[in-house]
Amino acid sequence: MFCPHCSEEIAAQAEICPKCGVRVHNTYQEDQPNIAINILSFCCIPLLGIIMYFVWKDGKPKAAKSALIWALISVGVSVVLWVLLLILGFVAGAIEEYNY
Repeated sequence: MFCPHCSEEIAAQAEICPKCGVRVHNTYQEDQPNIAINILSFCCIPLLGIIMYFVWKDGKPKAAKSALIWALISVGVSVVLWVLLLILGFVAGAIEEYNY
């Protein structure tokens, strides 16, 4: 592993670079998209994904971005479905009026 500040090679478990003294975080294991939050954000509660984005955006940017993306996809799919249902309702109403 390399220090992001001075590019010196350091131990993978190091929290502080011995050369420059900058705190180093090993974010590979910590910052993974949370599959459970992504599923809940898409299927049930898009607001959860938006909230988790703001909670995680500084500490876990990859997980935060993933939660936000799935929440926005869910909102987009919902809007498209509502528009299609609205159009279908108008068409069904127009056909019903035409048949009378």
